[in-house]
Amino acid sequence: MLDGVRMIRVRADAPRLVWEVHTRTERIAYLDAVDGDLLWVSHIGVEPRFRRLGHATRLLHAALAHARSGPVALTAAPFPSWREQGLLHEDLRTWYARHGFHPAPTPQDPYRMIRPAAPSVLGAGLRDPGGICCKGVGQRGQVIR
Repeated sequence: MLDGVRMIRVRADAPRLVWEVHTRTERIAYLDAVDGDLLWVSHIGVEPRFRRLGHATRLLHAALAHARSGPVALTAAPFPSWREQGLLHEDLRTWYARHGFHPAPTPQDPYRMIRPAAPSVLGAGLRDPGGICCKGVGQRGQVIR
């Protein structure tokens, strides 16, 4: 049983934001980001036994709802923070592209992707350029049940 997605501000004066998915007993997924002129997604992690159930998508939608219509950027490179490797580089790029991200490499970050600023919040939900609606995610990233 899941408790839902919740946002945690690490410190009130800090730009770091964390969204988490919990069962009643443990954290099973998280998204770590830094809020500023754009929202920088630094990491998404899902416990291996809970992968392929849509938790990373729920977390990303919550972060995109928080960003409202502002730009969101990230580095689409695997980061082995859990006991098992997640998606490979090309699979990550494909997954992020489905959510409206486009390659925007720099000499320092060849895996950088960005979702440009655009009107993206419709009421309490979020619509990405691909037309996928995430109904039930509030403006600040919380899940509305």
